[in-house]
Amino acid sequence: MQHDQFQDLLDTLVKNSGIGQEVLGEVLARTSLRAPEETSRLEISAGSPTARRPVDQRVIPQGTVSKAVKALIEVGLLEDGEKFLRSPEGRTLAPLRLGSRYATAGVKVVQAREQPRRVTTALLGLDSSRVLGTRHADADSWDQVADLVHKHVASLKDRYDQDRASRGLRPVRIFGVGVEVGAPVYNGEVMPLSPERSRQPVPLAEKLHMLFETDPGFGQPVPVIVENDVNALAVLAIHEVHYTDPDLVVVGVFDEGVGGGLVMDGRLRRGGNGRAMEIGHLAVGFPPGQDPDFEPPRELATGPAQPPAPAAGFNARCSCGRLGHVDTLAPPQRIVEEFGGGTLEQISGIDALHPKSRLARELLTHSGAALGRALAHVSNTVNPSTMIVYLPTALTRPKPGTAGEDYLAAMRTETTHVFAARDQPDYLKIRPFPPNPEGIALLGARAAAVCVMESFIEHALRLDGCNPVPRRGTSGTSGQPFV
Repeated sequence: MQHDQFQDLLDTLVKNSGIGQEVLGEVLARTSLRAPEETSRLEISAGSPTARRPVDQRVIPQGTVSKAVKALIEVGLLEDGEKFLRSPEGRTLAPLRLGSRYATAGVKVVQAREQPRRVTTALLGLDSSRVLGTRHADADSWDQVADLVHKHVASLKDRYDQDRASRGLRPVRIFGVGVEVGAPVYNGEVMPLSPERSRQPVPLAEKLHMLFETDPGFGQPVPVIVENDVNALAVLAIHEVHYTDPDLVVVGVFDEGVGGGLVMDGRLRRGGNGRAMEIGHLAVGFPPGQDPDFEPPRELATGPAQPPAPAAGFNARCSCGRLGHVDTLAPPQRIVEEFGGGTLEQISGIDALHPKSRLARELLTHSGAALGRALAHVSNTVNPSTMIVYLPTALTRPKPGTAGEDYLAAMRTETTHVFAARDQPDYLKIRPFPPNPEGIALLGARAAAVCVMESFIEHALRLDGCNPVPRRGTSGTSGQPFV
């Protein structure tokens, strides 16, 4: 992992405060998890006795918190708040919030058949609730994506700096750039979905690091975090629920596929090579052993080879080359192909008087049940306290008496009656994606931006797997330098 820029900042904070980087990270974590609401030194010190992560439960001496806060304010990561706060005993408390001298860039890359198609870049405040500017552009290669992201961030920063200068403020610092993509990500590389050997991982983080590193306009190195799109939504959910749900699953049903993000004990889990929770590749279309792609032991194989599957609809192959996966049944694109045309909104809006009502209801029931079966498998495997499912608006808010109701009903039936969910009647939460592409892109950009803050905190807490190596001229409080 390329977290040298994070460590450089932490080394400065440790040197100036005399406080270990883990405490600095925890102070920042407790502030960011309350954002955009303001907090206080007293609240940070007390911790939360109900938090799942032990690091969030422990009490930090108020003197230590004060030193950490002072150092974080000096570099601009924290600042004094504005709202009037009181302690439970009625004492006046000095409010505290994430700093406004830093901004984070969030990027959403829209893809089709593994290729980038459009890039949306947003400049946001550290808490990702304040949108400071957005840019959009089409792209048809990953090199073009990297160039556009670099240009977008530079342009947005320049425009915002001009606005700040007109108010007598210094230029903003870029805390980092978060990029979310619709594919597995491992160590900053975008991994291929298809089994073709010609497809190689795309070193997107490395490309962006090089562009920002050679740009003198930023004045300092810019960390770049590349993340899978639904993993990014899961990180956003962590911050939105403030760790009240330590074990949660986030699922996104996109036009071409279904993805998932897994949070356990308050931390995102990516798996051994970035492919954890790829629920779109769960096989739900055939009973075990009856998949046409199933190859029995050679001595048992009989009969001619199976003919190739049709090229569209539910019977088409998954991007990974297999049949019967969730990605072949649940996404809107497959429903449209199986129906024979139209749009998802049109198909889901079909009522009982429509001549194709029966077909629409059968397709949406089949598709929703396939998604629900996958969610049931996830529920029985990891038993999350909350499962958040993002769906297109046409499927989350169907008109009464239309075929769209059948998708949601079939999904709920499969998901809420499984063994692990019997005592959790309210654990399934359905959320609509924004109704337009711009809104979806901004949601993704916000989620990507939150990943930068989460990555910094996890690095400060030494939870990200970065290995300790000698760093010339720096050391932590334990005498062991880290990167």
